[in-house]
Amino acid sequence: MSPNVSERVVAITSLYENPALLPHFVAHYARLGAERIIVAVRTPQRDAVHEEALEAARGMPADVVWRASGFFADSDKADVQREILAAAGLGPNDYVLYPDADELQEYPAPLREIVREMNAHEDWALRGWVVDRIAADGTLAPIRPAPSLWEQFPVTCDFSARVLGAWTQKIVLCRFRVELAGGVYHDTVNAYYDRVPFGRSADYRVHHFKWTEGLDARIARRLHAAIGGAYRRECERFLAYYRRYGRIDLAAPELGARYEGALAYP
Repeated sequence: MSPNVSERVVAITSLYENPALLPHFVAHYARLGAERIIVAVRTPQRDAVHEEALEAARGMPADVVWRASGFFADSDKADVQREILAAAGLGPNDYVLYPDADELQEYPAPLREIVREMNAHEDWALRGWVVDRIAADGTLAPIRPAPSLWEQFPVTCDFSARVLGAWTQKIVLCRFRVELAGGVYHDTVNAYYDRVPFGRSADYRVHHFKWTEGLDARIARRLHAAIGGAYRRECERFLAYYRRYGRIDLAAPELGARYEGALAYP
């Protein structure tokens, strides 16, 4: 294989809290076709989050590494993830999935076919679009081991965009040579991503399982952390909304709520 072509795909995420998501996260990306899954635990000390991450990775194609971090401090997230990936032996043309721990990506074709098509067209990056996954009654429901997250949070809607004013574009898959912009990877600084390998751009979705039990307390804590101004405003909007309604109002027409249930893997 040419040194300019690789079909290797590795997933990496940074975990600050809420490790209950991890078993679902690891199972999803293993099923999607990631050769390796790396979980970077970012906590001040090796604590219960680190222990639960190790348990979730046991028996799966996943590795857990720990790097010290202040609470929810992601200003160095990109640098830390790049250092971890370089230590794992990734080359510039290997592919990386960069989801947050509460994000499960969806593709309209098998990941291996998508990578081959990107190689054929010398594409470097691919973008997706965030869609929020909510419990059927709109509450912040607990995460259970079973059934799947898709079934526990079967409703999709546009809460992040419509209520919080969040930017819902995300870079979902790219070569390791691509430099991503910002801690949440909404854009790149050295790659284009308008062409899609299969289907339409809207078929590449990032299912956002943020809306779970205890989120209000977690968000309130984040307001005391070193977070950016735009994200701070999103947090404040969420807390104001949740204090008013006590749930996500899925009947509100602007959210475009729809029942989707389990993901049909390609």
